[in-house]
Amino acid sequence: MQATEADIRDLYQRYGGVLFHRCRSIMKNDEDANDAVQETFARVIRNWDSFRSEASPLTWMYRISTNHCLNQIRNRQGRQAKRDQHSDAIVGDGFSRPDTERGDNESDIRALLAQVDDQTRAIVTHLYFDDLTREETAVLVGISVPTLRKRLNHFLERSRKQLDSGSSGLAAGALIALILVLK
Repeated sequence: MQATEADIRDLYQRYGGVLFHRCRSIMKNDEDANDAVQETFARVIRNWDSFRSEASPLTWMYRISTNHCLNQIRNRQGRQAKRDQHSDAIVGDGFSRPDTERGDNESDIRALLAQVDDQTRAIVTHLYFDDLTREETAVLVGISVPTLRKRLNHFLERSRKQLDSGSSGLAAGALIALILVLK
């Protein structure tokens, strides 16, 4: 069954603001958040038939918006890696390259999130970016609190190993921020 205009209007009126705040907390700017909300509703319309009524529409749309936002961030990072890899060719002779050092903990945390599965990404996003409790996060993700703790501890351990090996470029401050918020 297709979504009616009234169905979509009702969902937008009820959840548009919540989704905007969610997307803005991940994307860090209003323009990208607005784009993400519009894309979320476009996907809701396209996938209306796949919605299982057992879940809340907000939970379904949260998942859609979170995945979209994190994919956008991952795509940006991929483009940035290509620009960094070919920066000499891009900048050209006689021009200086801007300082590319990042001090932003959230961008480091996003880089870690790009390397994990969707469920772990959702857990960390709900806890770190959305300031939800473990209980609220467990309900949204659809797992028990002990399972959530186990997934979270595995994520933090992996992050510590990457920091120790120096392979991720993760700032120590980002790991400290994660531990303080997620523990």
